[in-house]
Amino acid sequence: MRESTPQYLLATGSRSDIEGGRWQFVLRSSDRKFEIAESDFEVNHFGDRVALLAVVRGLEAIPEPGRVMLLTPSRYILNGIRHGLCTWEDQGFKIERLGRRVAVRNQDLWSRVAHARQFHRISAKYCRSLLTENPSADEWPAKTSLVDDIQMALRNAQQEIESRTTLNALATCA
Repeated sequence: MRESTPQYLLATGSRSDIEGGRWQFVLRSSDRKFEIAESDFEVNHFGDRVALLAVVRGLEAIPEPGRVMLLTPSRYILNGIRHGLCTWEDQGFKIERLGRRVAVRNQDLWSRVAHARQFHRISAKYCRSLLTENPSADEWPAKTSLVDDIQMALRNAQQEIESRTTLNALATCA
């Protein structure tokens, strides 16, 4: 991909409770000319599956091929994108477990991420979540929300991109 290919920030978040899980993503172009935010509640889907669904929906919302910086508080997603996806794809989304070939957990969603990689150059970065640091679910609404988490991740990533752009401009002028 050319360096002029658009760059997007995709920040995701999720939270599960007894009935299911809420996912949310914010997709923003690095020049801030494009932004979209979506969220939904999935009944009977929890944890890593809901977090991965936010990533899939965000990647599928990108209007054109580009470079994507995925900001996620999920180590499961981070490790899957950085280390597992290429191997899983080569092996038909099957892994060996206890001497048998079994499907990768959330195979249907991981195959959608692999399909998105045909169009986008995806890199993933861990962003700290305030949600996981709260001791009890009762305190969650008062202290932070998915929106707060995602906005914090976007702010930090945007500052990083802008500082890199400034440093590159200084380096070319020197």
